[in-house]
Amino acid sequence: MVAVKRYDIGIDVGAIDTKALLLRDGSIVTGRRVGPTTMEPEKVARRMMEDLLRSEGIDREAVSHIVATGQGRRTLTFADLARTEITAFARGAHSLRPDAELVIDIGGHGVRVMRLGEGGIVSDFRTNDKCSSGTGCFMDAMAVALNVSVEEAGNRSLKASSVECISSNCTVFAESEVVSMIARGKTTEEILAGINRMVARRIAALVNATGSRGKVMVCGGVAQNKGLIKELEDVIDRDMFVPEEPTYIGALGAALLAPRDVIDDPDASSNDGVVRPSFIRRVLGWA
Repeated sequence: MVAVKRYDIGIDVGAIDTKALLLRDGSIVTGRRVGPTTMEPEKVARRMMEDLLRSEGIDREAVSHIVATGQGRRTLTFADLARTEITAFARGAHSLRPDAELVIDIGGHGVRVMRLGEGGIVSDFRTNDKCSSGTGCFMDAMAVALNVSVEEAGNRSLKASSVECISSNCTVFAESEVVSMIARGKTTEEILAGINRMVARRIAALVNATGSRGKVMVCGGVAQNKGLIKELEDVIDRDMFVPEEPTYIGALGAALLAPRDVIDDPDASSNDGVVRPSFIRRVLGWA
């Protein structure tokens, strides 16, 4: 008897980008998409979903649940369920690294630090709800001021011979500092290193507020900034685990939160119900 494949879709509608992920049998990622959220998040998300299904040759009727998360989750009228970013990111992170006690999500408009308890349940969290420094929008603004691409900013900061001091946490004032440093002849690498150090210290303050000394996983789009990750490791004095594609953790968690009675593949989950990370990592390359 051939088991019927079950599909769930997780959609993370972020402030900057929307991510969609197709999950088969509760454990295997078969496709994913990312693109700008724009002013029409539902239209963007629906197009991503349809593109995913078309590329995989799957009918809409084969999808059991569509689960939305992110700031724009309530805009997706076609979604079956909506879950908060904290719940989704915690679930996605725990599925990959059950030993991680802290999850740092650095998104477009917010930084969230979640402390996980038994079974990956969030026991505490902190967020920078009063300031955008350290978020994707902030880093984008700094990259524009320095005339560098967001993609190259992290690597270039690692080449700095010294680190400039960025004293302001405000995006507008920090940008003024950057312009002043450029006028004084400071190198782009030194300024980028200073930005990363300032952001790392702000995130470290959120981490310290949780009182946790456990293992750390960093996700969200800004987690791709290698310079920032190095500064975080130095400031917090712990190794950071960063998945190869950290921007999809929220979408992954949303898909994993789809209701299910059983998982067809007996190897897909462990005895305690935690999805085996090897199944997801094998497809996404998160080894």
